[in-house]
Amino acid sequence: MALAATVFEFDELVVARELGGLVFSRVITDNAMVMVRAAHWYNLLDGMGLGLPFFLVHDLGLLLTQPPAKLALLRRDKSWKTAAARPGLKLDGALERLATCYGELLADLARSELAQKASTSGLPDELLAAVIAKVVEPVQQTVVRKGHNRKLPLTTPTYENLEPAQHVTAAAVADARDVLAAVVEARTRLRISLEEVDLDTLKLLEMFKGEGGVGDDGAADLLDLYRALATPAVHDIANFSLDLLPSVLETKKASGVQTFSVDGYASVETSGNLDNVLPSELAYDDDLFDRRYADNELFYYGREKQDTQRERLHYLLVDSSASMRGLRTVFARGLALALAKKMTLRGELVWLRFFDSRLYERQELSSAKMKIPYLLCFRSERGRNTTRVFLELDRELQRLQRESPRDVIVTVITHGRCQADVEVVEGLRARATLSGVFVTTQSDAVQLDWLDRLHTHHVVAPDVLSDKAARKGEALKILGGR
Repeated sequence: MALAATVFEFDELVVARELGGLVFSRVITDNAMVMVRAAHWYNLLDGMGLGLPFFLVHDLGLLLTQPPAKLALLRRDKSWKTAAARPGLKLDGALERLATCYGELLADLARSELAQKASTSGLPDELLAAVIAKVVEPVQQTVVRKGHNRKLPLTTPTYENLEPAQHVTAAAVADARDVLAAVVEARTRLRISLEEVDLDTLKLLEMFKGEGGVGDDGAADLLDLYRALATPAVHDIANFSLDLLPSVLETKKASGVQTFSVDGYASVETSGNLDNVLPSELAYDDDLFDRRYADNELFYYGREKQDTQRERLHYLLVDSSASMRGLRTVFARGLALALAKKMTLRGELVWLRFFDSRLYERQELSSAKMKIPYLLCFRSERGRNTTRVFLELDRELQRLQRESPRDVIVTVITHGRCQADVEVVEGLRARATLSGVFVTTQSDAVQLDWLDRLHTHHVVAPDVLSDKAARKGEALKILGGR
């Protein structure tokens, strides 16, 4: 009786079938490490629930990673002839014509602007897997395979001197015939799907590669990456964010240390090195000196004066209700992303939460983890209850004051008719600095009972939203005040 496969084992039949399918691959490479990387893309897609044929993942991935000068779009003549000579394998003229049409489709895709730019930019593997998923969207239902334990090994010896014809079977040929037929039939839709990948969105996601911006949260983050590429509304947010980020990236982290350019010591401090302890402290006996040292009661000469202000926490609340659709969403999320990036570059803590009638999961952002796909794609379908949201926030700030006191700056990005209980806002004001950004849909002035309880606020008028240059200028004005 065969033992069940563990997570550390591979299904040999699956591996053989996928390697045998490379007979029909049209992008040629002899580099085993490139094949290992292609297997990694395959495994990532399988983790998303997209069990695509390996030869299709291999070819599309290499189109998007190999420089045009090194790209070899050829038929594997040796493998094809070897497989055709094996008994029981039906590699007839109809299949050969399908393979030829498939090769022509790949050549067409290789000439696209996306393929030209992606091959020179070095996309991270997670983002590349999401792009492949988007490109094959028209044929996903037809070519996706189901089953468990479909992973491929990521070891170089598996792919060194690989001859796919040694692994091909009659079942693999029949499977490849169906896949090629579906791909060739949908070739126009596949071209359109590839052209729909927005280059600005790709550029924004690529900017944060290696910073925890993409692919760090496993399959959930990969799905967000896929949604970011497949959702047209995200493209406008990405474009707006790219307009703002250059000015934000000029932000420098300010040091909390003041240096005095004088000889000798500049001050007496309650912390420092034992080399700088005041001589009078040495007059105490050993036990008393040790106790004063343990209780931080010793005095030291100091050359630098450390800024002792409390750690600052920037709390961004972004309205995701139905009142924030369209250009309001574009402005709100683009501004939130730019604010978060600016504060993290300063080395300050940034927490972000979406809200409608409730507060959603807190995202603790940093320069090492910006969670860009989540920020771009989050969507809610609940109603509005701002008072409940503020009450929940107030309870969290109370707990925060007890456990780890910080200077909290709360920025609420919402619409101009966001009603809330004044007493609740006053309670928040006692615990944090409050700032509001109101993205309005009408030219009327914002009239809210709690508006004067905010420390600062900005109103973004409808005519500003509709004008790209004015929208950027208004956002930069808000960013400049932080």
